[in-house]
Amino acid sequence: MTTDEGGARQDAHRRPQVEAGGDPPGVRRLPRAMGRLPIYVPEDPWFYKVARVVLPTTLSQLYHLRTSGTEHLPARGPAIVAINHQSDFDPPFIGVSFPRPLCFMAKSELFEHAWFRWMIEHLGAFPIHRGESDREALRRSLEVLAAGQVLLMFPEGTRFEDGRVHPFAPGVGLLAVRSGAPVIPAAMKGTDRIRRDGRLRLASVRLAAGPPVALDDLTGRGSKVYVEASRRMMEAVSDLYGKLS
Repeated sequence: MTTDEGGARQDAHRRPQVEAGGDPPGVRRLPRAMGRLPIYVPEDPWFYKVARVVLPTTLSQLYHLRTSGTEHLPARGPAIVAINHQSDFDPPFIGVSFPRPLCFMAKSELFEHAWFRWMIEHLGAFPIHRGESDREALRRSLEVLAAGQVLLMFPEGTRFEDGRVHPFAPGVGLLAVRSGAPVIPAAMKGTDRIRRDGRLRLASVRLAAGPPVALDDLTGRGSKVYVEASRRMMEAVSDLYGKLS
């Protein structure tokens, strides 16, 4: 993403007060023995609600999905969830872990087939053209945050299966600084083992989230500010990843 996006800019001199420490009203969860994943979220669009009927129980039982720290996501208002990316299976695991619906960028190739495009669009996806300056994706991202929604981002830009968190693109720092939305760092481990040698396998999956990344002291515009914001976000995600068992 470039740093001169014209009308898509949304500068924020103050970050909104973050309200954390519990679920939004009306959220229902699985029993503790099954991972406490949210199975009903009033804010969910209808297709997201359908997915929560099936996926949390399935993923908690087959893949022993367990989460921690998801209460750091604000109960309302805009937020960015920044997480490492290991597998094409990441989005459903992340989506059922948080008690709010997530919007996310997806590579444009996934939108080429009508039925799959319909499904992922109803789960909050919108296309991004990797390797290009995508002003439309930036504009959509800022619109998501301006509407008080949660934006899921994979700041590494692509999948990595080597067990490391890789440098974050400065574009995610740009979004964080200009939108003023709190950035919730998260890390996930285990999805890279689900498909090996072309075959699906069972694996234990863990997800941990942390408190908002401190970005309040970053002011102004420019690549140095955005790079520093991205560096801090990567450091927070790396710390979480290193603590996952």
